[in-house]
Amino acid sequence: MTSLPPPRRSLGQVFLNSERVINRIVSSLDLSLEDTVIEIGPGRGALTNNLIGACGRLVLVEKDDVLAAFHKERFTDDPSVEVIHSDATVWNCCEVLKDGQKAKVVGNLPYNVGGQILFNLMQHQGCLTKLVLMFQREVAQRLVAQPGDRNFGAVSALIQTRADVRMLFEVSPTKFKPVPKVWSAVVEVVPKVLSPEMAAMVNDPDFSKIAHGLFAQPRKTCLNSLADGLKTKKAQCQAWLINAGIDPQTRPANVDIPAITALYRLIKADLGHRDGQPL
Repeated sequence: MTSLPPPRRSLGQVFLNSERVINRIVSSLDLSLEDTVIEIGPGRGALTNNLIGACGRLVLVEKDDVLAAFHKERFTDDPSVEVIHSDATVWNCCEVLKDGQKAKVVGNLPYNVGGQILFNLMQHQGCLTKLVLMFQREVAQRLVAQPGDRNFGAVSALIQTRADVRMLFEVSPTKFKPVPKVWSAVVEVVPKVLSPEMAAMVNDPDFSKIAHGLFAQPRKTCLNSLADGLKTKKAQCQAWLINAGIDPQTRPANVDIPAITALYRLIKADLGHRDGQPL
């Protein structure tokens, strides 16, 4: 059997070592033997051990060369487990699903790329029914933040347009090895069934660009932040904001998601017709 290496800081690896936390995560998935589960970053197999037998099919996605080889060797005779040696920030989860099959996703995500992995998975949200993922606590707080909360920002709006998101519980640094300097939190993400119009909007890179533009300077007014974020004249930005029902003098964190989507549609109507070129 392939020997396991120490955690690699370059990959943001910290391994969960609390059976109680593992049980809570697995319980949150509401598994049956009909389910296909994708585990992102199985690491040394702490979660994996509790998933085996709880679902009908298990797909492990591991970037680390040695850990991927370890799991392939471990499960070589188990047809219910498939090991994918790939980078979850770019991997297409629908590749392992056929005939309209859908999956649940679970993972203790690396702190440094957790957000990238989530948004890559959500590019294929039609294949997914539920995600239960662990992030650095500060990232989790941004994902679930509501308008008016100081943590509400572009990431909050972008994920909540796609899914219903809630924080399940926080996890102490002492539940990992090596012990990180920060707390973690487990988040449940349930993808929404999107209309064709909404799907086109959330998958349009300009939607992300406009959201990030609005929150480019979160401590400034919406007018100043949007003008700076989109590198556009204030007069034009003020017109867009007013027409979208947004007070140009309020802070971006006070703007709700319907107003952000209205702002996107206004800007696209004005600028997005330019021969299909991005903003």
